[in-house]
Amino acid sequence: MTSKQPPRMATWMLKHFGSGPNNDVILGDLAEQYVQKNSVSWYWRQAMKAIPVSLFREIRAHQGIAARALLTGWVTWILCGSLIFPAVFFGTNMGVAVSWGHPIGSLWSFMWMPVLGTYTARPFYPLVFAAAITLPLLVGAMCGWLVSRIYRDQQASVVLLFAGSIFLTDLLLFGSFVLTVGTPVAYLLAGPLAANVAASILGILLGSGLLRDHRRTAS
Repeated sequence: MTSKQPPRMATWMLKHFGSGPNNDVILGDLAEQYVQKNSVSWYWRQAMKAIPVSLFREIRAHQGIAARALLTGWVTWILCGSLIFPAVFFGTNMGVAVSWGHPIGSLWSFMWMPVLGTYTARPFYPLVFAAAITLPLLVGAMCGWLVSRIYRDQQASVVLLFAGSIFLTDLLLFGSFVLTVGTPVAYLLAGPLAANVAASILGILLGSGLLRDHRRTAS
């Protein structure tokens, strides 16, 4: 016999990542139906389906706002990627050729620190790796905060849209890089790069406030 209380994790995810003014209504309807159906798997399916459906509806209904939010986030991201890494590591000889010679060099320079630490600063790898996780987390938090504050009424949808665009771009860029360097090196870099990408996305979500337990306003 399953509990009459809806799964807390599924409810938490829908509450924080659901978009649009009807999110609370959807939560209430699912809770009522769950009492009747008493099926955990059904509730999870409905909750996980409601998140992308509500996101696409909000983006389609506010295409101009979504485009401006993406532009705001990416401009901030690129500026941080171009300026913060040289400022932190100015005066060192770590990966100058990589940072400025690769297509994703200066724009994603802070993303390259695990790679640089592996090959050019082995004695300092723990410190470099820590910086490679911390800086994307901070940059993501700044971008998430700015996007969510400027576009408060569509906070959840624009933040998730921006975070998704960062994630997909990381997959394409680092995926192509891993394929280029070959399998042995790819295995070595998979962990640091995955942690780096995860830090970026987590930073965006934390900075935006989507993970906080407070009622978000939407219009």
